[in-house]
Amino acid sequence: MKDLTDKQSKIRDFIAEWQIDNGYPPTQAEIRDYFKFSSLNAVRSHLVLIEKKGYIRLDSGKARGIHLTTPPTKIIRQQEDSIPLLGNIAAGIPIWAEQNFEDHLPISPALFGNGELFALHVRGDSMTGAGIRNGDIAVIQRQDVVENGEIAAVLIENEATLKRFYLSYNSLVLKSDNPAYKDLKYAKGNSDLIHILGRYRGIVRTENHRSYS
Repeated sequence: MKDLTDKQSKIRDFIAEWQIDNGYPPTQAEIRDYFKFSSLNAVRSHLVLIEKKGYIRLDSGKARGIHLTTPPTKIIRQQEDSIPLLGNIAAGIPIWAEQNFEDHLPISPALFGNGELFALHVRGDSMTGAGIRNGDIAVIQRQDVVENGEIAAVLIENEATLKRFYLSYNSLVLKSDNPAYKDLKYAKGNSDLIHILGRYRGIVRTENHRSYS
């Protein structure tokens, strides 16, 4: 299945949560009201694209004719006083799904700014030049677009990694902040293999004591 955009992911998550809470899918009108879309046509346009990517199946003859192609998953939401820590990220499963959840970090999201946040374990030393060490916990703001040169959490073949992101008219380059590591280069036509999970916002040190940056 192709990756969903940030808005499509949120709609898919909403459908899954509604299904879990109520035992049946939402109507298009309920999706419109929740996301404050201007019309049902806007809802239908998003649903058609989500269907084309394989995440739902639409039955136009029914008011609640939205069917998830995989069983609905419980979604972990950010809390006021903690940040979700994700473990292994499974292919085709929304990033906030319970299957990806490992623990809650007892840290206020306000320390890292606004937006939806999650955290990932740092494995390896490819970003030491940015002060990110092996064993740290990286805090990420969920978004599917970043500026060139920003550090992003990206998903490559079901493995999440931190790299500096550079996109040009014909290529995508993921750079480490450690000269011992070569750049990861992808032709523009293959850039759909890379999915941006979010923008790096800071770290939690795990050795001796916790600090923030």
